[in-house]
Amino acid sequence: MIYITYAMPEEAPRGELPANARAIQTGIGKVLAVSKLTKAMVREPAEMVISVGFCGGINGTPQGAMVMASETRQWDLYLHESIPLGHDYAMHCPMRLPEITLNSVPHPVRGRMITGDRFVDSTVHVNKEAVAVDMETAALALLCGELKIPMVSLREVSDIADGPQGMNHKEFMDYISEKGPGYSDAVRELAARGPGSIPPPQKI
Repeated sequence: MIYITYAMPEEAPRGELPANARAIQTGIGKVLAVSKLTKAMVREPAEMVISVGFCGGINGTPQGAMVMASETRQWDLYLHESIPLGHDYAMHCPMRLPEITLNSVPHPVRGRMITGDRFVDSTVHVNKEAVAVDMETAALALLCGELKIPMVSLREVSDIADGPQGMNHKEFMDYISEKGPGYSDAVRELAARGPGSIPPPQKI
């Protein structure tokens, strides 16, 4: 089964999915995302995971951009880097995701996605090498890496986390309700392609 995960109803990809794909609304945050996906995989193993949804743009990533994570960090851990997290993982659980090309999203913003359980604004210190922030991707990448499941993360920037907005959040959500998430065609393209050429996340 190919699982498509998203947190909120508004993030659901539009259009019919193939028979071998199933969309899961997980709820917001890393705990719910991993627990809901794991529960589904107990019933039917995953061939591939496609993580979609909205994210916050940082360090110049603009509102409305499509972001494909090429690596992830769990950013809301405030221990010193020299303290081991255990299970051979460095602090912040750095993972590398595959950089694939899509006809439906030909020029995504690629880079580091940082995942945390707090909303980020200009008062919160975040990784200056990251292109976006969300609340689920790093945890899903860790799970998929452990289980050797191919995974792609594709998200649309709904808000600017560290600067002024274009549209405010309500305006953006109204805009999305009319046009649908920008990754809907990409989800179908990825599902049709299947996991054959997509490797699982790897520890960095």
